[in-house]
Amino acid sequence: MKSQIIGFPILSAHQKKELDKNTIISEPIPSNDLLERACYRIFLSLKKIIKPEQTVDIICGQGNNGADGLCLARIMAFHGYKICVYKLNITDKYSIEYSFQNELLCHTKIEIKELNKYNCKFFSPSADFIIDAIFGSGINAAIKNPLDILIEKINLSDACIISLDQPSGLGTWSSFEGPFVKANKTICIGGITPSLLNRFYLQDIEIIDIGLQNENVKLLGTFIQSPLSDEFITGLMPKTNRHAHKGIKGHSLLLGGNKGMSGAIALSAIACSKIGVGNVTVGSVINTLNYIDHYPNIQFLETKLDGQSLDTIDFSKYNAIGIGPGLGINANSLAFVSILLNIVKNIPMVIDADALNIIGQNKNLIPRIPLGSILTPHPKELSRVFGEFDTQEMQWEHLSNLAKTMQIHILAKDTYSVLFCADGEIFVNGNGNELLAKGGSGDTLTGLITGLLSQGLSAKNAAICGMYHLGKYRH
Repeated sequence: MKSQIIGFPILSAHQKKELDKNTIISEPIPSNDLLERACYRIFLSLKKIIKPEQTVDIICGQGNNGADGLCLARIMAFHGYKICVYKLNITDKYSIEYSFQNELLCHTKIEIKELNKYNCKFFSPSADFIIDAIFGSGINAAIKNPLDILIEKINLSDACIISLDQPSGLGTWSSFEGPFVKANKTICIGGITPSLLNRFYLQDIEIIDIGLQNENVKLLGTFIQSPLSDEFITGLMPKTNRHAHKGIKGHSLLLGGNKGMSGAIALSAIACSKIGVGNVTVGSVINTLNYIDHYPNIQFLETKLDGQSLDTIDFSKYNAIGIGPGLGINANSLAFVSILLNIVKNIPMVIDADALNIIGQNKNLIPRIPLGSILTPHPKELSRVFGEFDTQEMQWEHLSNLAKTMQIHILAKDTYSVLFCADGEIFVNGNGNELLAKGGSGDTLTGLITGLLSQGLSAKNAAICGMYHLGKYRH
């Protein structure tokens, strides 16, 4: 029985090599046949954007990424593309796969030019497309002379730049403070490294599936994206039942929307209702009523959002709580959050926006966060609560350890939102897009996750489904 596809693996350069080895042994398949499979699937992707009459320069390093470039050149030339291959000759070391592909290429009529340590600085591309197959993910130090000059020439060209597997110069987590190819598009082979998810390296990313076997390889995380992960997400969502009624589909309580900020909690409530929860109640100041009057399915509970008003709320009625959107930051809201964290322990909770900002200003509240809670900070809120990190690797390690230690879930919102789960798993959402770059997207996410929690999903599954659906359907 075929196992369900969850998403693409997020992995280091070393883990990529382990996956290749696993696949070669378990299929079994010779390494060059696996390489040919990958390059043909890269070609199928490229032919959607490159026309046969357009010119293509392929710059090949001396390792396996260069072998990918040589193989791709042969496939593209066979299908009528105008190819020029630039082969690096900087050292006397070549991978076995490179040597094999180079031998095949020499029996074709493809134009081949050599780039050595003397003529790199004179490289002057004129093609419509440049394909970077210099290093891929197989780099562990900053690029130095003369290849730094070559990369600068590539970046300054007018061509559309496409990197194979990884922009040359980027490692697993960073560029080692050296130059890297600023590709317009990267075609990743079988998985993705975290450096491509960094907001400073954002570009068009496509991951192609070549059937890599990841059994027994500990991954950094899982990259979920539509349509590949749709079936997995559908399996997590609340099960439909034609005989269901509102009484068995959960009741969500959303707290926030102080004076002047009522729209935030209203957006949360609307999204919560749309995700299928049976009942939605907004706990807010009276002004918020004007925002939800047109939604008769949303109930209203007047509260002053201060410490004393919590006594008037019967929390036993609710299956999940979302707090923070439009809450405000003042003495009353501080008391509200502080007391709420003390008295609510057994109801799943989503903590967002100003509730996070209050926690960030009052770090003594962090240990009070209930087990199983979902925190949904954007980058600034993340730094206020958890501090700044020198590197992406340090951030991932710290947040993952914290989520496991505190048994909470931290959903760090960004273009590629990262979910650090209480069980140690990490999920990255590939559905993020520029249409979410507007006020209210985070409030909507809070409503979606709260609604899913109320319908019985675990905190982990609610967070996964919430962030996935927000990007896919752009609520």
